[in-house]
Amino acid sequence: MTAPNDFPIEHAIQTDAALNHGNSGGPLLDARGEVIGVNTQISTGNTGQQGNLGIGFAIPSNTVRNVVVQIIENGRVEHAFLGVQPQALTPSIADLFNLPVKHGLLIAHVTPGSAAAHVGLRGPTSNVVVAGESWPLGGDIIVRADGVDTATESKLVDVINNHKPGDTIELVIYRGNTKQTIEVKLGRQRSSP
Repeated sequence: MTAPNDFPIEHAIQTDAALNHGNSGGPLLDARGEVIGVNTQISTGNTGQQGNLGIGFAIPSNTVRNVVVQIIENGRVEHAFLGVQPQALTPSIADLFNLPVKHGLLIAHVTPGSAAAHVGLRGPTSNVVVAGESWPLGGDIIVRADGVDTATESKLVDVINNHKPGDTIELVIYRGNTKQTIEVKLGRQRSSP
């Protein structure tokens, strides 16, 4: 799911509950009657028509709770932003290209002017296609963020989402075969248009 500012909403819940245009915003309940999310989007498919395919999405209640607290306290919502586009490394790609680690996040892109750019994180020097999939190589590999192993993109996103803009996190990266620890002061996601 994508937020109005074009950033992804993590951990969206897929549901087959009946959702239609105009009735988003209602609670998604589990079998015990507990609110687990807020219904927000339906899938209309790629047919160009506006029909409901029976697949809906909800924002998790924990995400909603955090947003509501920020709105009440500050009158607005701010999300921390690192400024990298990561791609999960697989052991087979690590072996094929003789990388120093089997798991981590290859940096596919560094957003200019972001926190990542300010501390000098590096994106790829080349992109290589293996079995039809593009792999960004030659840049930094993030292996830990604030003490959490980052074998998947969602692990890094969760670490960042647990912080506010201006917080400092510690990243452990590999640059070539050299392991480095870098402190990064997180920036702020751009606002919705």
